[in-house]
Amino acid sequence: MKAARDSDHKAWLERAAAASAGAIATLGHAPFHIVPLYIVAIVILVRLLDRAALRPRRIASAFGVGWWFAIGHFATGLHWISSAFLYDFGVWGPLFGGGAILLLAALLACFWGLGSALAMTLWTSDMRRVPIFAAAVALSEWLRGNAFTGFPWLLPGYVWPAGEPTSQLASLVGVYGLSALTLLLAASPAVLFNSGIKPLRRLAPVLAGALVLALSWGWGWRRLAEPPPNALDPPLVRVADSGMSQADKWAERPDQEWRVLQRYLEASGLASEADIVIWPEGAIPSVNSYALENPLLLDALAAALGERALVLGLTRRAPRGEGFVHYNSAVVINSANGVAEIADIYDKHRLVPFGEYIPFWRLVSGFNIAPLQRIGTGFEPGSAPPRPIVLPGAPTATILICYEAIFPALTPDGEDRPGWIISVTNDAWFGAGVGPSQHFAIARYRAIESGLPMARAASGGVSAIVDAHGRVMASNHGGGFAQAPIPAALAETPYSRFGLLAAAPLVLLIALLRFLPRPPRRAPARPPREEL
Repeated sequence: MKAARDSDHKAWLERAAAASAGAIATLGHAPFHIVPLYIVAIVILVRLLDRAALRPRRIASAFGVGWWFAIGHFATGLHWISSAFLYDFGVWGPLFGGGAILLLAALLACFWGLGSALAMTLWTSDMRRVPIFAAAVALSEWLRGNAFTGFPWLLPGYVWPAGEPTSQLASLVGVYGLSALTLLLAASPAVLFNSGIKPLRRLAPVLAGALVLALSWGWGWRRLAEPPPNALDPPLVRVADSGMSQADKWAERPDQEWRVLQRYLEASGLASEADIVIWPEGAIPSVNSYALENPLLLDALAAALGERALVLGLTRRAPRGEGFVHYNSAVVINSANGVAEIADIYDKHRLVPFGEYIPFWRLVSGFNIAPLQRIGTGFEPGSAPPRPIVLPGAPTATILICYEAIFPALTPDGEDRPGWIISVTNDAWFGAGVGPSQHFAIARYRAIESGLPMARAASGGVSAIVDAHGRVMASNHGGGFAQAPIPAALAETPYSRFGLLAAAPLVLLIALLRFLPRPPRRAPARPPREEL
């Protein structure tokens, strides 16, 4: 009985160690970017997997270790999502929000568990376990980013600050390839704890990792040092935010749309101050009417806009059968002679599960669950993915609405490749915590991967103009505006052209390192001979 209690106690201590390491790994991401702590966390995970490899049910044990690590990682890294529940559930918000975060973390953790279990099938006691760990977890992270609509948040590659030298590798292999390389570098110090290997051999993977990191940094530094291409008469773009909280924006008042409109017009300035103005996702709430169906509101907008183009996010509805369906849309409005012309509409194609729609609605409709956006049973997805749109006096652009900016390779390439990206988002749901910072850091990687500049308007988050290397040209947080000429696009990047085919050779090469010959072990020391 005592032996069983001791075994259970040790098991829970190990789970706590894994979860704690996962929480430490969160400090590697925005807004902290403490990469050494991320390395410490990954080394702890590898060492715990070493212990799992000694157990009879080693694959199941490895799944458990990876799962507990990821529980700590996602529960701390995504805790800000619970803020969205405060608007609809009041004092019960923390309870429902906390429960939702734990459930989400438990589901996402299954992918790290799967990656750890996959690595365990080819685990070794020597340095070759490091590359198989990196390749297996990178593969499971790609699966997490694509399965069941996907949620590629907190990918390992995002520990490198966007716009700095190491992040430039994303232009070659994307964030998934960068994640595989990051896991390889972070796990390599685990070899220092190997016994039976000469000290210099234990040091070799760490030195090799440091060399790869130095070469990557040097290549990225050189890429950033190259003079940017000249943009011919670039348009002056202003991204504006009302500065209103989510609760204030949705206050039930008869003049609510007009109150919000006035705040945005103040942030947009005079017609002579910018060529294109961009407002965030859901800029004008639909409290009393839908903006596109209100001619008085459109007339007032045109009168204040002047000879400018406006891109704004809003909710629109369209008839279907005897009722209506709703879309989370971005609308391009051209203003000329005081008349607002709706030039183009993009309906968000990839929606947020449970936030904008309820998956498997027919199965769960009896539970009376509604999405957070409070639009009936949720939004309808747009019929087509992001596409080029035309704006007067500017290169063609592609619009990514909120959640869409976290997905690599959504921006069109080839002949449809635009000249820049417009990102509109509503981060006001999530307060002033780390969530908006993480979202901004992730969105900037889309600029690096595609080689395209980005103009980002974020309600309650970071609004900015970002160049094609992911560097911030102008930014604002908490209301007001940021403004700059839109930077020039770079030549199409390898990742933009080939997508995952650019990352696959790197991941395969890392995996093949597992099959190198086993390194020689140090012979055990001989006991001293007895004197006769």
